[in-house]
Formats: sequence, structure tokens, C-alpha cells
Amino acid sequence: MPPKTKVSQEDILNAAFLITKNEGLQHVNARSIAKSLNISTMPIFRVYDNMEALNQQLLEKIYQYYRDFTNSYIKGKDELLEVSFAYVEFAKKEKHLFYTIYVSDMSESRTLNETINSDYNQIIIHKIMEQYHISYDKAVLVFRDVRFYTHGIASQVLVDRTILDEDEILELIKMAIIKFRS
Repeated sequence: MPPKTKVSQEDILNAAFLITKNEGLQHVNARSIAKSLNISTMPIFRVYDNMEALNQQLLEKIYQYYRDFTNSYIKGKDELLEVSFAYVEFAKKEKHLFYTIYVSDMSESRTLNETINSDYNQIIIHKIMEQYHISYDKAVLVFRDVRFYTHGIASQVLVDRTILDEDEILELIKMAIIKFRS
């Protein structure tokens, strides 16, 4: 009997992440992961009970990658602008990952209230209050409106419907912030 292949949970998760990043979530399955690690599928199911368990960890890894990506754009001058710009850049530069967490059915649906009240978004909303000297309620409205406007831009960029350079993206978001603040 050949020796058991030693593969860690991290190895499997990283392989699934790279497949998602480079080819898309639809290409992630036990066979594609095994092929990328040069193993059989058996070690994968020794580590994970099923693909759902792996997909849950994969989703968490993608979200962490997105947060790290976004944080690299935050300079503290205008956090709403910076986060919004990063969101569009993520759609442009990491199409498969953006699609996975913001378009596919892999992520659970959330209500508007759940979106606004997430810890990550609450931090941004409080920064908006400070930076723009507005009330919490007004900051929530500005965040909400800019978020959905920005998602529209990101969606167009994601599917290559609209070609925008960085300056054009920044200008669109700046003008939206001005309009939504008034």
C-alpha cells in the first residue's frame, strides 16, 4: 500500500483560493484541487467532511483577501472615497474573487440593515461622520447611496461593459459623494 499523502488544510484551502482567483469558483471541486496539489481526492476528504465545509473557509479567505486589498488603498484622507475606489479596483483586478463574494450565490444574502450594521461598514460610517462632520443618520445615508452607486460602477467594470481608468473612477465616486452629501 502506498504511503498516505500528507496535505494540510492550509494547502487545500490555498489551492482552492488560487483556482478561484485564476479561473473562477465554478472550477473549484475536489478533482481540480487534487490535480493542483498532485494528490488524489482522498486527502481532501480526510481534512474536510464535504465541499461545503471547504467552501465556507474559502469564502472567509476571500473576504480576508478583500479586506487586505481594500486596506492597502486607505490613506485616511477620505475613507469613503478610498474604500469605494478600492471596491471598483477589486472588481477590475480580481474579477473572479469579486464575482464570488458580490455576485455569485456563494455568499448569503443580507438585508440592507445587516449590510449597514456589519462591523466593517460601521467603522467606515463612523469615519464618514468624522471626516464630513455629519450626523450618524446622514453618514448612514451617504454610505448606503455611495455603496450602491459604486457597486454599479464595479459591476460594469467587472463585465467589461464600461472601460474606466483610475482618474475616471475617482471622479465618478467623488461626484457621487458630493451629490449624496448635499
